[in-house]
Amino acid sequence: MAMKNITYKVPKNDREVFVDPVMDRIPDLVHENRQKIHNYKFEMNGIPFQVLRDKTREDLLTMAIDYTEGIQSLIHRNQQSQCLPLRDDTQKNSLSQRTGGKLSCKGMNLDSEWIKDISIIQTGHEPILYYPGVWIKNHLTQYLVKKVGGVGVNMIVDNDACNRGFMYVPMLSEKPAYIQKVAFVKGKDNVAYEEIVFDDLRTILQFKEEVLILLRKNASGERMRSPSEHMQAAFEVFINRVEEYYHRGCIDMVGLFTAARYALEGDLYIKNLEVPVSRMCNTDGFYHFLLHIIYEAERFAKIYNEKLSEYRGIHKIRSKANPLPDLKIAGDLVEVPFWIWKSGGSKEKCYMMREGQSIKVTNGEDVFVTLDNNGEKENDVSLVKSLKEDQTKIRPRAITATMFSRLFFSDVFIHGIGGAKYDTITDEIIKEFFGIDPPAFITTSATLFLPFDTSDGTDTRTLLALQQEFKKMGHNPEQYAPEEVQSDGEFINRVNEKKRLLEMMAFCGKEEKRRYFRQIKELNKLNLMGIAAQVQKKRSEIETVCERLVYNETVQFREYPVCIYPTKVLRDYFLSVFSGG
Repeated sequence: MAMKNITYKVPKNDREVFVDPVMDRIPDLVHENRQKIHNYKFEMNGIPFQVLRDKTREDLLTMAIDYTEGIQSLIHRNQQSQCLPLRDDTQKNSLSQRTGGKLSCKGMNLDSEWIKDISIIQTGHEPILYYPGVWIKNHLTQYLVKKVGGVGVNMIVDNDACNRGFMYVPMLSEKPAYIQKVAFVKGKDNVAYEEIVFDDLRTILQFKEEVLILLRKNASGERMRSPSEHMQAAFEVFINRVEEYYHRGCIDMVGLFTAARYALEGDLYIKNLEVPVSRMCNTDGFYHFLLHIIYEAERFAKIYNEKLSEYRGIHKIRSKANPLPDLKIAGDLVEVPFWIWKSGGSKEKCYMMREGQSIKVTNGEDVFVTLDNNGEKENDVSLVKSLKEDQTKIRPRAITATMFSRLFFSDVFIHGIGGAKYDTITDEIIKEFFGIDPPAFITTSATLFLPFDTSDGTDTRTLLALQQEFKKMGHNPEQYAPEEVQSDGEFINRVNEKKRLLEMMAFCGKEEKRRYFRQIKELNKLNLMGIAAQVQKKRSEIETVCERLVYNETVQFREYPVCIYPTKVLRDYFLSVFSGG
């Protein structure tokens, strides 16, 4: 079967939401996924898939509950909290509560059998400042948990490079309006989010002040004062929470921004669990998944590259770097879709290199661990686990992160439109590499504009008409001349000369036509001087319409973070977007 050609489009209109499949179909899809996954019979490193999945679900739910309880403690406790481990993810969470082999979650005791049966609705995103089109995934997760029963889990993609360590702020009082970027992390483009630590509070305070200065400028106009003041208030609540949690002992970026978002979500009755990818990578299921791909790196890379090529062909993409670069295959050195680095360092590509019966895991220069492909697989698991001891980290890339989540943990995964397009590639890799039909996923997105009035849709047509008329003024200035200019003798002579040249152009050769055309241009330039006031007026009209259009575009930009939206706007929209109230 050919790869799907997903042609989803981002919702264009205010308060528009996109969900695929349709909402009424989703409960059945979750059930079908569960049945499909239950019938997978393959093994991984000699272990039946179902055994690994059951263990992984229990391990990850444990981690998610522990991490979420840590966030809740950070939000609600007055004393210093040590509940969110910082750089050392092996640190024990003092708030973990497991007694009698059971987990406590939302008042339920979840034993192993219950975990097998419960539906896990999962989504995920980077630990940045969410905008509405991303945040909608968390709302849909919560809604489906209520609809089908089960648990919602948000995967914090803290292994991604911190190349979005900024937020957008609208500058609406300026002419023309524009969008300003304000950074809260600088110079860390190739460093994973999980490595970002605020050594002191000054970075946060500076970020807070820069954003508030910009937001205050928008309140200068009477028309924009009220919504701008509500935006300031919303941002101050959010950033004050970040500051408060810092004082309580959390200094890593992931923990701070996750806790502040979680508190905001709590205000809107969202209570999904949270778990970072970095924690997910410390499960036995992930170690076996990683090793399985390393052992068969050549076959995986070949399938991976073939599916990327097929995707590029379908979407007519010429660049070999898009949507993702191919995995490198160079003799005994084969790239695998994971990142590797030392704690505190930058992310590097990960490779598998065969030497006799051994497999070396390397970044292309340094060997981090040597595996025995023909030995006991558990020995290799122990070797990979031991990498934590010298602060070496191996993390999945985008495709392998969602691949692992969809197969080993969740019953359905909720993507945004971008993630859904990429996961059509993941689906094809799963089919060929594992020999199974992958579980279906859900796609959602939304658009919510800032609460400022915009002009109607006629401005674009108005601008086109004005530009056409302005162009016509340049070609035929005599048609726009006022009476006093039309009665000027020199002006009349130039108009008559232009008429004569146009008549002659109908009967002359190419060379003469070019000469006459140049003469007409010179005449038009002189005649334009007579209508300078009219030209300037038309230019001003065009600038006014352009400013309105730029203002509209600035207001209707989709990627402003939810933390600057007035609370009432968020509540009015998100509390009813799926349930109708």
